[in-house]
Amino acid sequence: MEAPAVRATSSDAGPLALLPLPNVRRLSGLQTEGAVCVWCGASLVPHTARDLGARPGPDGVTIFPRGCAGCVRATASDVYRIHVAACSTCLRNQPCTDRQALCRLASEGAP
Repeated sequence: MEAPAVRATSSDAGPLALLPLPNVRRLSGLQTEGAVCVWCGASLVPHTARDLGARPGPDGVTIFPRGCAGCVRATASDVYRIHVAACSTCLRNQPCTDRQALCRLASEGAP
C-alpha cells in the first residue's frame, strides 16, 4: 500500500508546499538531502534547484527535498489541473490564491 503524498510543513517553501512528493519511504538519501531532484533524480546545483521546504520523512525524521525546474513545472501543472477541478472557490470562478500560485509555478521558466 502506497503512503500518502507528503506536503511541506514549512512556510518557507511558500507555494512549493502545495506540491506532493513521491512516497518518502522510497526516496534515496540523496533525494531526501536535496542533492538530486526528488522526482527524476537529476543532480542539482544551487542556481537550478527549487527548495521544497522541510517535510516529514520516515520514522519522524525531517527531510529537505529539492526539485529541478522541469519537474517542479510538470508537478505544479498536474496539481493545478486537479486543484481547479476540485476547489469550490475555483469552481465558482472566484479568486483562489492556491490556483494563482500553482499557475505561476507551472509556467515559471517555461519556454
